[in-house]
Amino acid sequence: MKVIIVGAGKVGFSMAQLLSAENHDVTVIEPSSERAQIMENALDIQVITGSGSSVADLKAAGVDQADMLLAVTEMDELNMVSCMLAKQYGTKTTVARVRNPEYLEIKDLSFNQRMGIDLIINPERVTAREIAAIIRNPEALNVEFYADYKIKLLELEVKPASPIANKRLCDLDSSLPYNIVAIVRSHTILVPSGQDVLLPGDHIHLMARAADMKAVESLLGFHSHKVEHVTILGGGRTGFYLARILEDDMPSVHIKIIEKNLARAQKISQRLKRTLVIHGDGSDSELLQEESIGASDVVAAITDDDKVNLLCSLIARNLGVKKTICQVKRNEILPLAEQIGLDTILNPRQLTAGAILKYMRVGNIISVTLFGERAEMLELSAQPGAIVLSEPLKDLNFPKGSMIGAVLRDDQVIIPDGNFQIAANDRLLVFSLEKGIHKIEKLFRGGGKS
Repeated sequence: MKVIIVGAGKVGFSMAQLLSAENHDVTVIEPSSERAQIMENALDIQVITGSGSSVADLKAAGVDQADMLLAVTEMDELNMVSCMLAKQYGTKTTVARVRNPEYLEIKDLSFNQRMGIDLIINPERVTAREIAAIIRNPEALNVEFYADYKIKLLELEVKPASPIANKRLCDLDSSLPYNIVAIVRSHTILVPSGQDVLLPGDHIHLMARAADMKAVESLLGFHSHKVEHVTILGGGRTGFYLARILEDDMPSVHIKIIEKNLARAQKISQRLKRTLVIHGDGSDSELLQEESIGASDVVAAITDDDKVNLLCSLIARNLGVKKTICQVKRNEILPLAEQIGLDTILNPRQLTAGAILKYMRVGNIISVTLFGERAEMLELSAQPGAIVLSEPLKDLNFPKGSMIGAVLRDDQVIIPDGNFQIAANDRLLVFSLEKGIHKIEKLFRGGGKS
């Protein structure tokens, strides 16, 4: 696939790195010669020093032959213009990063029809939606939905006192259908077999029918607590979007935002309906104690400063908060954040990349969820003629480190076992380590070869 990326910032670099590693033909357009040079030295791609709003630069990048253009600069207007021009010159699919909420709230503005933008990506809104899903499921470290919300995936921690600790997977209660599709242990992702033993501290990725998930959790000894009070540290775009989502979706929850910038605090206070906005420093432990932060069921630290988020999360946890959610933007800080034992750590760049990736796959891929940079959950359909239709799962030459978690067939969710046989047009959730992803795509493609 030929891909043009406009902008060599953090998101642009991440997407270029990811796509070039998968052997896509990637060209980056970047006005800063310094950034362009860094990109060119680090990756095996073509880099053009120029602008996505320049027809000459777009033509030099091969816009007329491109399968996709990703416009991810810091300037919304430049991203939209780049997509509009690319579409006019023949690019098949265009994606624009648009952060200003005012553009997204103009009802009469049709990005697709009038501006030629196929997908609008707003990293702050993507992150806010992810946090809201976790708040609805506070027992989980992360939450994902698939197959039009019929299938649910939870990341849960095995505690020392858990009834499933030190048990083999094959010995767990299976009176309800579910699959443990992955285990994260000491920062290593394992795709388990029935003989694998769950250890205290393991993070399991549990998949089941959404309607059954609460019962499955109870079966395995996981229980959630009711969320009544949420405190958001940081009133930027992500904090604002999160508060608005919670106002609409969780009307009984009390919401509080602590924002250091007075002008920003005043602005969001006027735009939110029932959220209490407090002007103050979320890293000030005295302020947090005065505001009874320890009584919060969930604290989400989502300021623009990773170090402040880490500090606030630690303070909140020490004050007795049941659940902390910490935003970490810089990849180099992620290992540190994981080591200090915070409940949930979110990286907006990975969430944004996952939202874009479904447009980068073969045609039968419906969605993609990134698990760091080492694994993916693929939601895909089995095309007629695909070789996976020929025999039961246990007899398929499936790549090592891959597993089918669930299947949607004719609106019915099936948790498959080894005797299950895939049918044409089945919609499947496949967890795979990075090295097996391309083989998975081929197995499910019409006429594919392993």
